[in-house]
Order: sequence, then C-alpha cells, then structure tokens
Amino acid sequence: ISGFAVIIVGAVIEANYRTYLDFISSTYVSASSILIAVGVLIFVVGFFGCCGAVKENHCMVVTFAVLLCIIFIMQIGVGLASYVLRSDVENFLHHNMLVSMHNYTEERPGIYKTWNVIQHEHACCGTDNYTDWKETRFGEHINGVPEACCIQNTDNCGNDVFTKPPSELDYINKEGCFDKLKGDAKENVTILGGVAIGIGFVQLIGVAFACCLAKSLKRQYETV
Repeated sequence: ISGFAVIIVGAVIEANYRTYLDFISSTYVSASSILIAVGVLIFVVGFFGCCGAVKENHCMVVTFAVLLCIIFIMQIGVGLASYVLRSDVENFLHHNMLVSMHNYTEERPGIYKTWNVIQHEHACCGTDNYTDWKETRFGEHINGVPEACCIQNTDNCGNDVFTKPPSELDYINKEGCFDKLKGDAKENVTILGGVAIGIGFVQLIGVAFACCLAKSLKRQYETV
C-alpha cells in the first residue's frame, strides 16, 4: 500500500513539474522520478515479504526487512534532498526562466510551448515583467512580446509593444510570471519531501514487524 502511495505521489509531482521542465534544474525533476522508482521497488519488495510471511520462510522475511531498510534510507535521502533544494528553488527558477527566454523560438518547441502556456494561463508576461522580452532575440525581432502576453490573444498583438509608453499597453499583461510560479514550485518540493519522509517512517513499522516475525519463525525452527 505504501509503495502504491509513493508511486501516485511521485507521478503527481512529476506531472506538475512538466510545466516547469524548461525552467527548473533537472535535479528537482529527478527527485520525483527516483520516488516513483522507489515506489515500484517497495511494491515488489512488499509482495516478496507477503510471500515470506504466508509461507513462514525465515530467510525471505529477513531479506524483506533488509531490503525495506535500504529503501527507507533511499527515501529519507530523497526527502532531505527535497528540503535542501527547497531553499534554492526560487533562484534556480528565476535564473532558468531568464535563460529560457533567449531560446524562445518555434525551433525549440518545448520552451516555445511552455512559455505560451504559462503566460496565457497565468496572465503574465516575461520573468519579472514584460520588458524582459526586450533583451531577447524574439523581442528584438518584433520589438515586442509574444502573443500569449496579450489579454485578448490575436495575431501579432504583441508586435511593436516597446515603441509605446506603458500607459498605452492596457491590452497586454505587464506582470512577470516568476512571482506566480515560485509558490507552486516550492509547494511541490515540500510535498515531495514530506511524503518521502512520512511514508519512510511508516515503513519502519513494517521492518519492526518483519523482524519480530523472523525472530518468531527462528524460535519455531529451533524448537522443531
């Protein structure tokens, strides 16, 4: 059950990170991937332990307890890493958002689509504000911002934005996307770490029960 829970949480976090794959260091994404792998391993090891308990096989139960201890250590590592990275997630996010803006072209569909989705769904433009696009190749080419920055998304609505004063730009979103994304990113990292550590301690109970069962089976064998 705990293995299945770990798989679900890891998959949910991974799905949420899909939005930020071009903005966040791969370190953050790999943490959720590791959690999914650990969940699958727990599921398999748990089945192995159940077989050992049903067959009352001392060797299988001991092996189950040892493997569960190893998994526990791995999960604690993922949890602690998530909390350590949590303090740096804003810096990573801000830096990588600025860098990715310079790669905003249709030839880079991942970044191109991500920026369009983010700016449209969060009603924002650029990293800190819309003027960030002025320093990019895309912004220099059209002297403006992507169409996704416009309140009403129409063809070429973002062109020549930088030739007009801010007071005439009520048709675009001027606020940056960083402030709207950083909360979601930190929340996901916190959930990831909390679940990994929480379920890890639940598994310690499984290790304790497995050790008690192994000890009981050993006494039975010695009696026989």
